[in-house]
Amino acid sequence: MGKTGRQRTLILRDIEEVGKQLAEGELDQATADRLIDRYRQELRSLESSNPPEMTDHTEEEPSRTAPSGRRRAGTLLLIGVVVIVAITALLSVRPREDGFITGGPSAPVDLSEVTNDQMEAVIAANPDIPEISAMQLALADRYFEEGSFSEALPHYLDALEGTLDPLRRARGLARVGWMSYLSGNVNLALTYLQGAQAMDPGYTETNLFLGFLLLEQSDFEGAVEQLTPLLEDEVLPDDIRGAVEAAIRSAEESLGSEA
Repeated sequence: MGKTGRQRTLILRDIEEVGKQLAEGELDQATADRLIDRYRQELRSLESSNPPEMTDHTEEEPSRTAPSGRRRAGTLLLIGVVVIVAITALLSVRPREDGFITGGPSAPVDLSEVTNDQMEAVIAANPDIPEISAMQLALADRYFEEGSFSEALPHYLDALEGTLDPLRRARGLARVGWMSYLSGNVNLALTYLQGAQAMDPGYTETNLFLGFLLLEQSDFEGAVEQLTPLLEDEVLPDDIRGAVEAAIRSAEESLGSEA
């Protein structure tokens, strides 16, 4: 990871820590909003000077208005915490994959028996092996699902530069998109999420993330379009279903008031 990547990781870690402290009641809303606003300004300044490279599977989208007001910054982080908990619940009833990474048919590795530190060591020692991208993604998923976004992001970006099947690539794109949104970069978030949707139109997380993003951007029709299909999922956990239903109601009420 270069200097810019390290700086981006440190800023994301700061934002992540403020979000956790806010959720746990260690910071008041005003202090959290002030800190988040400062960190987001630093991140925007860094990314305007050194924009992250996009994969060939996404295209830039037209600019949309970023969330306004400091109060919304704290709200977004709390939404992020709720969604991550919900995603973990979703994966517990519907695994992403069989849990094995293989460099060949004769050498499967059960990642459930491998620690994060061991995976970090293997990845660092084998950066040029094509199959390492799947392990990078698996490690990034672990960090993402525990809310450690600053650790997850560089592994997702590295994995997306390598060889991944469409399902894994869609997951990586969607999650980088969500983290980009939480860090305040709406345009980049939309680019990644729309890339994920193009890669796998039925991927649940993309609908979930994009639906919440569009709702916060006051694109109520778009939010309803993304979120409504999730209610047809019979194994959708109750906490996700409740959040989705509430979001749809909010969007529909807003549409009604505009009529």
